[in-house]
Amino acid sequence: MPNNILVIDDDPAIRGAFSLILGEAGYLVREAENGLQGIAMAQAERPDLIFLDLRMPGIDGVETLRRLKVIDNTLSIYIVTAFANEYMEQLKIAHDEGFNFQLASKPLSSKQMKHIAHSIKRSTDGIKEGDKLMLTLYIVSLNTEFRLLIEQLSTVLAATYKTGYWNLDVVEVLDMPEKALSKNIFATPMLVRDLPEPVLKLLGNLSKMPEVISSLTSIHGNGTDTIIM
Repeated sequence: MPNNILVIDDDPAIRGAFSLILGEAGYLVREAENGLQGIAMAQAERPDLIFLDLRMPGIDGVETLRRLKVIDNTLSIYIVTAFANEYMEQLKIAHDEGFNFQLASKPLSSKQMKHIAHSIKRSTDGIKEGDKLMLTLYIVSLNTEFRLLIEQLSTVLAATYKTGYWNLDVVEVLDMPEKALSKNIFATPMLVRDLPEPVLKLLGNLSKMPEVISSLTSIHGNGTDTIIM
């Protein structure tokens, strides 16, 4: 069964774009035109992923987020908005209170929509996240040096972990300038241009990471390289 995605947005054009692009990619997409309708739809059938607008009539996106997370704190929610600065203080308060979410800037390209949906699909494919090594590498731009690093890292992971028990996800931050990075940093276009190194998030089974690091450093012969900061 295709992954279930819920889009909560008062703009029918935005909802239509998500439905068209993700529907063609094989996802089951449902649409809600306001927060209350979205909450009811999420209660009726749990979505694997929610795209949530902030500025809506009735209850806004922050209140919708709070109510959804009270119902099910494990829901994966991407807030997609052009008004992040206007709601930033409320979002920080919600995050500090334990309401986890991701943040992306409107408009999302079709590539970004599919990237987010695909990352959720991989994490819900039947393998428990605690058994699986999940790596997300945030970089400013994917240049030749980073492409080589990613190829090397993928080769070593494939040799160290069983198929299906590891995942490497690479995010070019300039393509998603308001995505929340690890350690709860909200990146802005200015900030990501100043990042000197990629940021790496690790989740799940880290038991074999020493082997991975050892194999990667040995590729360069001296075993002392700083691979990722």
